[in-house]
Amino acid sequence: MFFSIVIPLYNKEKSIGNTLKSVFNQTFTDFEVIVVNDGSTDNSANVVTEFAKQDRRIRLVNKPNGGVCSARNRGIQEAKHDYIALLDGDDIWDNTFLDTQTKLITDFPLANLWGVNYAFVKGGKTQVCQQGMGNGFCGYVENYFGTSHNDLFCSSSVVIRKTIFEKTGLFDERIRYSEDLDMWYRIILHSKVVFYDNVLAFYNQNAENRVAYDLQIHYDLTKYLPYYTFKYDNDIQANKVFANYFCTRTVNTLLRENYWFGTEKDQTDADTIIPHIRFDAIHPKYRWIFLTPRWFGWLVYQTVTMKKQLSTSISKYAKSLIRFNRGGVFANI
Repeated sequence: MFFSIVIPLYNKEKSIGNTLKSVFNQTFTDFEVIVVNDGSTDNSANVVTEFAKQDRRIRLVNKPNGGVCSARNRGIQEAKHDYIALLDGDDIWDNTFLDTQTKLITDFPLANLWGVNYAFVKGGKTQVCQQGMGNGFCGYVENYFGTSHNDLFCSSSVVIRKTIFEKTGLFDERIRYSEDLDMWYRIILHSKVVFYDNVLAFYNQNAENRVAYDLQIHYDLTKYLPYYTFKYDNDIQANKVFANYFCTRTVNTLLRENYWFGTEKDQTDADTIIPHIRFDAIHPKYRWIFLTPRWFGWLVYQTVTMKKQLSTSISKYAKSLIRFNRGGVFANI
């Protein structure tokens, strides 16, 4: 067999059937399926059991609830084969997903992670992620942290060489939000990765009990990737490009999601992150916001924010004038 497909499962009785159907409809059939039931309290496990009666390639592993990272790690440890294909219990694959991944592995053998593009599915509508890599891009992603693009990978769009976990470690079970980004960063820092701009994975945002990034939800910072910036201390000091990418994202998260100027607990948690930020690698404005008394940093942040909003408004107004004048409205003035 070639692939070990790892599916974490927690209370997905309405979704897991379609997920498994997308697996067994694959044009490439050399795989095993490991479904890790993470203490589900609904009928999810029974749905999987019925599928297992019809196909011996599927294994159901039951464990106490420990979170999605714990479930993925158990699945990886149970895997018998060289390539781990991750798939969440409510997402689906195009039927050529594994076939395409097989070709990517053959064409780009130096990589340890191969990913395809993905789309969000919500309310019956599909939104393709515009990654900024160029239409149809297919190849090694050079200088990932120094190139302007969106997050290229999601937890259902990648295949990972199993041996890379010996170097990077498994998923960090302390992190509940952005835990997949943490894994991608660790892999990218240690090896080559491949991206193919072809939508073959579909991320279901309407599924039951979906844990997804949502600006309307204020997450506990201690369960969020920025809190664990200290894990990257050596990489931040050794790699200024990575330091700029990671530290900028981290401080922007503290500001955008109101941790730095939030509740007393938020501020206390955020304070532990700042010593690990490499300020010489990011924009100077952040020194004024984070390395001065909070009241002064707040004034700087408000000034920067208002300046940005004003610039955006002027830009939109200028564009509207240009559109308005295309018909020569001001030609005779």
